[in-house]
Amino acid sequence: MGNEMFIKHDFKLPAHNNELSKAEEVIEKLRNKFKKIQKNKTINDSIHNTLYEETVRILDYVGKLSMPTFAIEEEMEKLYILQYPKSPLLSKKLFNDHYMELHHPYTLLKNRCFRLLEELDNEYIKRFRKNPPNWKI
Repeated sequence: MGNEMFIKHDFKLPAHNNELSKAEEVIEKLRNKFKKIQKNKTINDSIHNTLYEETVRILDYVGKLSMPTFAIEEEMEKLYILQYPKSPLLSKKLFNDHYMELHHPYTLLKNRCFRLLEELDNEYIKRFRKNPPNWKI
């Protein structure tokens, strides 16, 4: 069982291929910047804050791109229930698989951003043995 069982419906989702490619390029540049900082051991408060803010900005951008996909969740689930009325488990599984597939390109980039933020914080903590300046504790 695969996506051949997914319902065929035009949810009028925007094609974000170009935007996602550009976001991926920005994330890769941020990652390379971080690797250079890590290699040269040059992290400080200013560098941490700047790279953190740049990463959060692209994370926010990708998150906003994914909003139309979140908006169709209810409609999509109802269509699956109507399509498979005698198989609620199949309906739920296909809906979940289809919904996750639509989110996949966004999730991939968001996860890269979250990983970079975590690595950035860990590098700061490793260097200074204290929490980064943007943490509130």
